[in-house]
Amino acid sequence: MTERKKRAVSFLPVYAVFLGMFFVFGPGVYNDSYKYIKMHIHREPLYPLFLALLRTLFPGEENWLTAMGILQNLIAAFSVWAYAEYAGRRFKLSFLGKTAVLLLGFAPHVTTMFFSSLHLFMSNSVMSEALCLPFFTLFMMECFKIVVETDRKAVRKAVWTSLVLALLLSLTRSQMMLTVLMWLVVAGARILFARGAVLEVGGESVQADCRKTAGIGAGGGNGSGIGFKKEKACWLAMAVMAVVCVFCLRTLAVKSYNLVFNGHFINNTYGTVNTLTNILYAADREDGERIGDAEARDFFYRMYDLTEERQANYKYAGDSWKEKAEHIEEWHDTVKYEMIEDVFYRTYDKEVTSDYIIQNLMADETAGKIIKGILPACFARWFGNYLLIARYGLVRSIAVVHPVLNWAAAFLYLSAFLMMWLVYRKDRTNPAVPLMLVALLAVAANVSAVSLTIMCLSRYMIYGFVPFYTGYFLLALSCYREYRKG
Repeated sequence: MTERKKRAVSFLPVYAVFLGMFFVFGPGVYNDSYKYIKMHIHREPLYPLFLALLRTLFPGEENWLTAMGILQNLIAAFSVWAYAEYAGRRFKLSFLGKTAVLLLGFAPHVTTMFFSSLHLFMSNSVMSEALCLPFFTLFMMECFKIVVETDRKAVRKAVWTSLVLALLLSLTRSQMMLTVLMWLVVAGARILFARGAVLEVGGESVQADCRKTAGIGAGGGNGSGIGFKKEKACWLAMAVMAVVCVFCLRTLAVKSYNLVFNGHFINNTYGTVNTLTNILYAADREDGERIGDAEARDFFYRMYDLTEERQANYKYAGDSWKEKAEHIEEWHDTVKYEMIEDVFYRTYDKEVTSDYIIQNLMADETAGKIIKGILPACFARWFGNYLLIARYGLVRSIAVVHPVLNWAAAFLYLSAFLMMWLVYRKDRTNPAVPLMLVALLAVAANVSAVSLTIMCLSRYMIYGFVPFYTGYFLLALSCYREYRKG
């Protein structure tokens, strides 16, 4: 049996495990699921379109939900298997080593089943995370290839594959627009530092021209001096232009989707209302005096008074970091839905229109005016809360929030940096170091983006789990191998 056939056969037990979990637990339909099914204006287009296609091909709720589970678990299994296969080949892992990476890939699905607030098995659920998590795993695999591969064609393929995956991710969840910027950082690092030690991987000589070094272009260049720097600048400019094109393409796709299915050529709404939630939580009533628009000011006072009435703002959060973070998380959804949304929509229902799309557009516009007025006054307090939310996000990216596990997570982060230093000092070409750097970039980017608007719940944070622990495992393995060498 050829090596390719062996790898293909090794996929079957992985898919069997995922498929077994689907038939044991069945599909998961939650409150947010109906917004995807109804193609709500709040939701990005890719997952609703995926569900619409299944409903067309497999009429009847039971039929399309079964088809959804089979397909979603197929995609999830493929991402976990492909990730482990690549790690096994690139780092020459034993069977046990590759199995460890495989189990790491499976872990987020189990984690959300037993530790998230919804207790969902991700790939069984009618939630965009069911596609987002496997796409993100594949995206990270391609980013790893960008920084650790030495073959020009392999790097070029990874660059474009990861960019396409970033676009698909941004069309699945808005928070995943961060992957487009991550791609720019990773590709930019390859271009800028491929001649330096950090990305000199595999021991290959990198004294050739910029395009050969970066692995993105082909041929040409004198490989030194001003021409070399100009060539790097050229590739960086092209990478920036690619990012601009992706954002423009995403905007066009979202607006076209909303035109076809919601009758308006607009972006998804609700983002500004989301952002207002944590800012309102941090505000004082007198901050409303800074709002220039009278209608927006009136909305703010009504919303703020509700937070006071329910003790749902920062004044009632307690003194310790733990009390403050828990109070924010406890009241976030209540503030958003009952003290912001309800105030907007009840007013619009009574005085303007019952069209929910028009209501959402008006709510976003008014929320923007409120933010513009109050944020300068409460910025320091809002930013302090942002850091508290991000702190829990960093923990949930690799563990579960708990007084003991919080310290364990801190130890893991610190020891990861220590191992990177030790491995890099011994072998500057070891690919585990740039791999861990990219994993930490993913964790930091996701936490930073999510903390701006919502809580860092486990199902939002789980994306960094596999990259981090893979990097950690490979660094530990490198340290062990160096120790064995003596």
